[in-house]
Amino acid sequence: MSDFEEFEDLEDDLDLTLYADSIELVNEVVAQILLTIKEGLDGNNVFHLALTGGSLGNAISETLVREWNSNSDEYKGLHIWWSDERYVESKSAERNAFPLHGMLTNKSILVHEILASDVASNAQEALEDYRLALEDIKLDLVLLGVGPDGHVASIFPGRANLDDVSSVFLIEDSPKPPPVRISFTMALINSADQVWIVAAGEGKADAVTKIVEGDLSIPASYVRANRHTRLIVDTEAFFAQ
Repeated sequence: MSDFEEFEDLEDDLDLTLYADSIELVNEVVAQILLTIKEGLDGNNVFHLALTGGSLGNAISETLVREWNSNSDEYKGLHIWWSDERYVESKSAERNAFPLHGMLTNKSILVHEILASDVASNAQEALEDYRLALEDIKLDLVLLGVGPDGHVASIFPGRANLDDVSSVFLIEDSPKPPPVRISFTMALINSADQVWIVAAGEGKADAVTKIVEGDLSIPASYVRANRHTRLIVDTEAFFAQ
């Protein structure tokens, strides 16, 4: 079966949500994430959430942290992961986990951070450590940003194997600095119960259009969760050409 045959009906499974601007998007997405977490914890006593980086992802993470800290007796059973991470020093602001560093005070929440370059002896060790941690984990919700080139996590066009059936992979030649990163594979992303792709600003318009049209030239168009896939954008990302 060709990639096109396998993914030719992607556009039929995509739930599109549009917000006026990035501020409204962040506030609404945070509210919906919190509700989804609480529903999951009520039903299963455990919830695995994967966050993302970038300016929009960081804004969402920072807002989530404030909400989690203001309800310190809640969220027992919540586990936090990242769909990709930059292999840099632990205190670097480039790390996608940085918004939680020294900020998350809710001790009920368990954070699973990829080993930093000043902790692991090399990137391969960090990769294997994260792979081991993810064994037998069922992700409930994966939040993804999308780059102007259509990449998600650190799955860049022409740089990653979309058919990789493992959970995580190492990229050492990222077209965006820093070059060394550890990332979920598309297989792990699509094994999640829900995946929400978020995008804001006219710089993301081309990628958003390709996702909506099911253009398989970009990795983001291959994202399809096990149960529910959402594309959440602001008006600039949707209407700008």
